Amino acid sequence: MRKYTTFIFIIFSLIFFSCTSKTVKSHKEELKHLTILYINDYHAHITPFKAHFKDEHKVGGIARISTIVKTIREENRKAKIPTLFLCAGDVLQGTPSSTVFKGEPDFICLGEIGLDAMVLGNHEFDYGQENLNRLRKLANFPILGGNVVSERGQSPIVKSYFTRNIKGIRIHILGLVTDETPITTHPKNVKSLLFLDPITTAKKILTELEKGNLTIALTHLGYETDKKLAESTEGIDIIIGGHSHTKIEEPEKVKNTLICQAYEYGEYVGRLDLDIEDGKISGYEGILIPVTEDVEEDPEIKKIVDEYMVKLDKNLKEVIGTALTPLNGAREDVRNKETNLGNLIADVVRSMAKSDIALMNAGGIRASIDKGAITVEEVLNVLPFSNHLVIMKLNGSEILEVLNHYAQIEPGSGGFLQISGIRLEIENKKIKSLGIGGKQIELEKLYSVATNDFLSAGGDGYTTFKKGRNYIDTGLLISDILIDYIKSNKEINAKLDGRIKKN
Repeated sequence: MRKYTTFIFIIFSLIFFSCTSKTVKSHKEELKHLTILYINDYHAHITPFKAHFKDEHKVGGIARISTIVKTIREENRKAKIPTLFLCAGDVLQGTPSSTVFKGEPDFICLGEIGLDAMVLGNHEFDYGQENLNRLRKLANFPILGGNVVSERGQSPIVKSYFTRNIKGIRIHILGLVTDETPITTHPKNVKSLLFLDPITTAKKILTELEKGNLTIALTHLGYETDKKLAESTEGIDIIIGGHSHTKIEEPEKVKNTLICQAYEYGEYVGRLDLDIEDGKISGYEGILIPVTEDVEEDPEIKKIVDEYMVKLDKNLKEVIGTALTPLNGAREDVRNKETNLGNLIADVVRSMAKSDIALMNAGGIRASIDKGAITVEEVLNVLPFSNHLVIMKLNGSEILEVLNHYAQIEPGSGGFLQISGIRLEIENKKIKSLGIGGKQIELEKLYSVATNDFLSAGGDGYTTFKKGRNYIDTGLLISDILIDYIKSNKEINAKLDGRIKKN
């Protein structure tokens, strides 16, 4: 089995990896070694970014990913080792670039790098089926999703699988998409589509595949479902997964299946090296390669990215609607009392989630919008943190616990909540009255709650959110939800209605 001896990052040129500690002989007729490179949950992070707020250095970026992939592919070419580059879904959603271009530069860059295949992620549907069809035409690589079928004909909307013949070995790659997709995107985006049970679908596909060959499941199901898939099926050798943003540093073996996943946002490129004997895996080694500043950007890909970044600046100026009155997001107001902008954001989020209530931290609202034309840039200035919509269920007692913490918040704190679906009166840091949906709160009743990923993780001390049931992280950006609402309604006339009274 080949071993890695070191990683050498060459800042002024390309990144090189030692391939082997023993000589690999060339076999024209027989596949002896195979390298699989993979990313997942890339979420439109086309340019380098700070992974954490306090980080000094930027990671990721599609041009650096390209350098890693092309370098390894070239090293393998010289050693006559085939290389596959795969993406386990969610190329879209999560950055202003995605909001404006809806995946176009990402698909172009992945094609230029030489992506061999991707599976649909749930967020590939976020901009509607027409946009997805446009991206499919743009892609020069197979897009898979065997369990996504048309409601009428029950036939898959993309390929279920495809087969590559490499040195006499058939390599089957099948694609599976999370069946949670209809509840993580707007219903209009998946109209007339059915998302079948992925494990049942996998079993059916496996019966169609020729036995005795290498089978890879390219999945956007999440780590726990990938384990169930491995446990419930026979014949899947490798699962390259996504959806749960899991950092699997070394392949995990479940039964006879290797499970791999490379965290999120292109911070890592996964690498799985296989030894093959008689068409079967006889040995393997896997790592996650960090995409750091030490990796030089591929100039060809960077040129494409830079061209889109210039266009992005222009597109941010796009007028999407009109504010009929100033929308107040001033720090001194939004962190201390009900404001019309706070109401607008909370109401739009609650409507999107179809929830009983919505709770949004004022610290995530960073600017006002003047009366008059509203641009994309202004919305992103209001909501700059890429927070996304989370839906859960809490009982009345737990909601009361959240709001008791809220009542104790010091003036000016970012933990002050802007709310929807609730009428609340606070006096001397105690809740005087509380109603949900026009009725008094019922302590044992379960309510659906919409919030953001920051609060759901216990941000600003709201640890009660961690008790949430039926937790769904939709991945939808709050900023995108507000932009879509403004585009659809054109004229925005948000008002105060007395939902928060504080003495």
